[in-house]
Amino acid sequence: MNSHDDIMFSVIMPVFNKGEHVRLAIDSILNQKNDNYEIILIDDCSKDGSAEIIDSYKDKKVRVLKRHEPGPGGYAARNLGAFKARYPWLAFLDADDFWYDHHLQQAARLIKEYPHIESFNFSREKIEKGKKQIFIHESEGEVTSKEAISKYSRKDIFHTNSIIISKRLFNMAGGFPAGKCKRGGDSDLWLRMLLHCDSIVISKEITSCYIIDNSGVIYGGNNSKVDKVHPVYNTVSSYLKENPSSDMAADLRHLANRKNISLALARKRSCLFSLTQLNVIFISCLETADWLRIIQLISPLSIVRLISSVRKRAL
Repeated sequence: MNSHDDIMFSVIMPVFNKGEHVRLAIDSILNQKNDNYEIILIDDCSKDGSAEIIDSYKDKKVRVLKRHEPGPGGYAARNLGAFKARYPWLAFLDADDFWYDHHLQQAARLIKEYPHIESFNFSREKIEKGKKQIFIHESEGEVTSKEAISKYSRKDIFHTNSIIISKRLFNMAGGFPAGKCKRGGDSDLWLRMLLHCDSIVISKEITSCYIIDNSGVIYGGNNSKVDKVHPVYNTVSSYLKENPSSDMAADLRHLANRKNISLALARKRSCLFSLTQLNVIFISCLETADWLRIIQLISPLSIVRLISSVRKRAL
């Protein structure tokens, strides 16, 4: 029997052509030690047999929703799942990743310990090219949104698989930016979440694994419509326009710069970059590391690819 029987979760998973991996993801939810949840699977117009796989799950906890038009990033599918969620706590899992069996158990524990908090962020693993990397929060406890934004401006402290958020806060923050961007919508939502709450809780517990090799997220080819501006920039600009004297202004600008420069480098490697992308950089907030990355942007592509290759080998 669970010790947190009154805490219920809606687990939301968009599925688009993940037939090779989706069973592992779904089974990792069904194997949770805490069984106070429902699973909402959203078929986002899969064509590889994924729909048949998710339809085969007859567990009473599983609901399957169908969309008739796929959406970039699974944002519209996740929003649909959140809208249909029966329970007050939302959790998300990508269809090619997995949770460890204590994810919801740890979430319930923290919800009990911090009843005034509406968002919880766990540590996580990432597997890239067969190598495991670990992101661990330095401690467990409450941090203010201002402190979290400062951390976020320096590195990605959030991953969608590792976040628990109340449905109320999710709706206040506006949900995922469906129809507004093709990439980066998760990062944008977690920023808007911080701007709509006073504090969050972080945990050292590693409860999920992000398998980047399975994600299929790429920039390049003939996809000339890949976003030129990261959605975080738009949120930062709007916020600072309304709050020009905010004590978080510098960190927000650093965050927008970090995201936009990373996006520009990805486009550069795919021969999609143009100097006009630098128009959205907050020049006054650039630090030495930022300037070095901008030098990469204006350098020949062969040098950029060489630097990227060396950095990856060093990890």
